Amino acid sequence: MILLLSIIFLGLLLFGAPIGLAMGVAGTSYFIFSGQEMFLTQLPHFVFNGLDSFVLMAIPFFLLAGEIMDRANISQRIVHFSNLLVGRFAAGLAQVNIMTSMLFAGITGAALGDVAALGKIFIPAMEKEGYDKAFAAAVTAASSLIGPIIPPSIVMVIYCATMELSVGGMFAAAIIPGIMIGVSQMIIVYILAKRRNYPKHETTFTPREFAVSFKNASLAIFMPVIILGGILSGLATPTEAAAYAVVYALVISFFIYRSLNVRDLPDMILSAARGSAKLFFILAFIGIMSWVFGFESLPADLRDTVLASVGNPIIILIILNLFLLFVGMWMTEGPAILLFAPIMGPLAVSVGLHPFSWGVIMVLVLVMGLITPPVCLVLFATADIAQIPMQKVLKAILPLFLANAVVVVLLNIFPALTLWLPGVFGFL
Repeated sequence: MILLLSIIFLGLLLFGAPIGLAMGVAGTSYFIFSGQEMFLTQLPHFVFNGLDSFVLMAIPFFLLAGEIMDRANISQRIVHFSNLLVGRFAAGLAQVNIMTSMLFAGITGAALGDVAALGKIFIPAMEKEGYDKAFAAAVTAASSLIGPIIPPSIVMVIYCATMELSVGGMFAAAIIPGIMIGVSQMIIVYILAKRRNYPKHETTFTPREFAVSFKNASLAIFMPVIILGGILSGLATPTEAAAYAVVYALVISFFIYRSLNVRDLPDMILSAARGSAKLFFILAFIGIMSWVFGFESLPADLRDTVLASVGNPIIILIILNLFLLFVGMWMTEGPAILLFAPIMGPLAVSVGLHPFSWGVIMVLVLVMGLITPPVCLVLFATADIAQIPMQKVLKAILPLFLANAVVVVLLNIFPALTLWLPGVFGFL
């Protein structure tokens, strides 16, 4: 019956049905065709269970905080500060692009948000300084993948709600991998800059200018510090920390930056509400699918079958990673985690990975799908901003894609990279 459920689900997706609706119809069809009609009366209960997690209340607040900071036009302040930090290195403006994405990740937490906010700034500026437009678009697209990794990350919250894990521990586990992605991309850009004679970004500054830039940028950068500090110290739950972040974002946007006014509030709240509703619609119907998977013992059966037929943990990890990359080519990371984390998680744990380690790997591999055809939402968005064919961006992004792949390999081989900080903060 799981095969029939999968056929119905994939068929609806191919016909363009929303993923939440496809999950609901496929899950309901299981009860009808498997002779389990008695459970149909429990469907509202299953749907409610999909949303019955306190940590999910943090998602609307995270979305609203990111919406406020995005509309407050803080990106220019972060760009200026990043330029003072790394602009004088080889391919300086490309390095600034990546550094800004690392700092911006703690505010938006989404790859497409990063591209939308920074693509229109960096792509024209890099082209003006003599960079190939495809390379400028590729750096922007690749660096945007840092957004869902460096906390706070909505995708990480979804993973924790699905797997019933500590959000604080998950955030701590993602910090080092997020930095590794940014550093690896900066190294690739540096190597390419030397080979292709890309220009340095001429930048001079006085100590006073640096202090002013740091003050302006630090007010924005301090928001993820509030969130992480509250969660990791145990002083606040993820939901409370997200609510504090909203208050902080409102205060600095209205009273310090003065870049927003009261008329902007309804639109920002509505936008965050729409984003939350889309996600919660999927979360509700994944409750049906999760119950079906548990009833059919699918995670345990898959684990036992793979362990019996393959046995070698390294090969199993390779299979899991490649499968996730394939899934990421077709689905965005949120729905993919909801659907596959409960199935693949027990298998990853059985070959020696901690749930935190596997969560970071899972999110990283899935977001790599955002720059991998055929769907590749980030590539299409970046190519549209650059006004060049997507194929040119795809060719230029390959070295940066390989840099991300190297980080994935290292995380699989050395899970301590993800477990050190959770251990320091007492989450293990």
